Amino acid sequence: MGRYAVIVSRRADTMLVRHTRFLANVSVPAAKGLIKDFEKVLDALEDNPFQFPVETDYELPPGQYRKALFCKRYKALFAIEGDTVYLDTVLDCRQNNAKNLPT
Repeated sequence: MGRYAVIVSRRADTMLVRHTRFLANVSVPAAKGLIKDFEKVLDALEDNPFQFPVETDYELPPGQYRKALFCKRYKALFAIEGDTVYLDTVLDCRQNNAKNLPT
């Protein structure tokens, strides 16, 4: 168990399921790889979420969100409050994600 508690929002969970389902229609091994890489991100967030850079690509409040890139094309956006990490969004970087950003 890491030093930080990670809470995955319902929205992020739904987005991950949607990305995985889409990928599974193309390649089941690729979909399994996506889940495996996401689990590695969760483990890393439990250990030290500050190892990931601050997100600057979108019009989000400065310094509030960090990003974890995984599986070549996906990005998890999260915020840190005390010893809790709130994972808000899982984005496919190939898409226009303006409407999928945390509010």
